[in-house]
Amino acid sequence: MKATLFVVVIGLAAPCFTLAQSPDIIRIKGGIGGEKAVPISGRYRYDQFRSGRILYVNGSTATARLNYNILLGEMQFIDARGDTLALTDEPVVRLVGIDETAPTGGVLRQDVFCYDQKKGYLELVGDYGGVKLAAKQGLRMAKSEKEGGYGQSTGSGSITTYQFYSTGTASVNRLDAQGDLLLIKDKNYYIVDQNNRVHPINKVTILKVFSKHRGQVTAYLERESVDFRQQSDLEKLLKYCSELL
Repeated sequence: MKATLFVVVIGLAAPCFTLAQSPDIIRIKGGIGGEKAVPISGRYRYDQFRSGRILYVNGSTATARLNYNILLGEMQFIDARGDTLALTDEPVVRLVGIDETAPTGGVLRQDVFCYDQKKGYLELVGDYGGVKLAAKQGLRMAKSEKEGGYGQSTGSGSITTYQFYSTGTASVNRLDAQGDLLLIKDKNYYIVDQNNRVHPINKVTILKVFSKHRGQVTAYLERESVDFRQQSDLEKLLKYCSELL
């Protein structure tokens, strides 16, 4: 099992690890609060729990049916009794691999998550010479539709300041609202350096991580229009930076 996870991490630059770019919009009816206000398809990374492997920092492994709860920021598993539980002891978790299986039963690919004590679980989406691109999934509030007469949504309302939901129960409690809410599945991106330190990806951190090639990277950033929220732009940037190593 350790070998499987190791091989997956080495192969992260493969196209199969690219996450979908199109946003998923979720409507929450007014007055329905808490986690159950969000449908299962919006709460979880996958439509169902999948076979997976956990690699701990001491080298031991475990297998379970796993899924990532986007809303709570938890890696969850199904226990022997069929209960859904959060994976504990995160500080000693190194990697979590979750399989996508073919209809015939074989494994098509494996998505890999690392754990950071400050950022939580990050999905690794590319490896560029030992520097990894990672994504933190969550939900953003896109629009609040005000409640009209007889408790009906008016369908009108202003665009709100985006709020990223993936920080545990405190965020879940704020989902209770009068009037409908529109949420968008979204991602924040991070860079994991050669020492496995996690940084929000921006111009400052890119220049820091690739400091030996600061001039060339600066020229690239001035020449290209890099949107640090677009995965395709980040992949192109990191590919260029990795070729300088």
